[in-house]
Amino acid sequence: MVLKVLRQPRYAALGVLMAIVAIVCVGAGTWQIARFQQKVHENDDLRANARAATVAPNEVLPLVGRGAIPSQGRVEFRTIRATGTYDPTAQSLVRSRTLGDENGFLVVTPLRTADAVLLVVRGFVALPASGGVPTPQAPPTGEVTVLARVQAPETRPDSAAKLAAHQVESINPAEQAERLGTPVYNGYVELEAHQPGTAGLQAIGKPDLSNPAGGALEPQHFAYVIQWYLFAVLALAAPFAMARAEGKQRAREFGLEPDSTAPSPDAAEVTDDQRRAAKLADRYGRPVV
Repeated sequence: MVLKVLRQPRYAALGVLMAIVAIVCVGAGTWQIARFQQKVHENDDLRANARAATVAPNEVLPLVGRGAIPSQGRVEFRTIRATGTYDPTAQSLVRSRTLGDENGFLVVTPLRTADAVLLVVRGFVALPASGGVPTPQAPPTGEVTVLARVQAPETRPDSAAKLAAHQVESINPAEQAERLGTPVYNGYVELEAHQPGTAGLQAIGKPDLSNPAGGALEPQHFAYVIQWYLFAVLALAAPFAMARAEGKQRAREFGLEPDSTAPSPDAAEVTDDQRRAAKLADRYGRPVV
């Protein structure tokens, strides 16, 4: 009965549609496999960076305009030790940032080292209740040595020329280098807690290494893989399940199969006309009176 129902044109069309749906689902599941593997590699790289030995800035970051822009997986969370003097005259406030539940600014102060300028995020300052621009505590004077975590550069424009009070939209080393007129490392760093320059500011805090790349967790990507492949199986099974249910229903309607909810008719009472009507219904997909 199921095969007879499946031979109807409407089920052929449904089968083609469900096959297309299954192909799309398999493609999405395969993409999720690649995304899962990518997330695992990204997290492994960042955890390895966090565990790597402390080095000088020039061992991690190239200078702006010299070499490719460093990728997140290659440099993020590396620990560097740098010695130099802060330049508060070129300090900037990166707007529209958050720390915990607070909105505010990152305080970025150039550290002039022997080799180049290193952009240092000294900490975070909350947005004042008045909604104005805060005045963060000044950095220490004289030579300092700091420990900090590296971050890959932000490449979107910082819009410094459009904003007042030394505000910027991003930490863009290329644009900072153009304004400072001196070599700048192509990236930036966030100070560890209690380092010179953090006084009066909220520390950024250590990175969460449970899912350092951010976004969906690794188990979520794996669950998505299973989900999409299950959808593909269900799509392929749908025409068969529907045909089976329809075949049973039609058999009950024409008295060819007992209805469990009603008294069973005597099989001898099924007439040839009923059998012929059932066959026509199977062929054309609708009852024949």
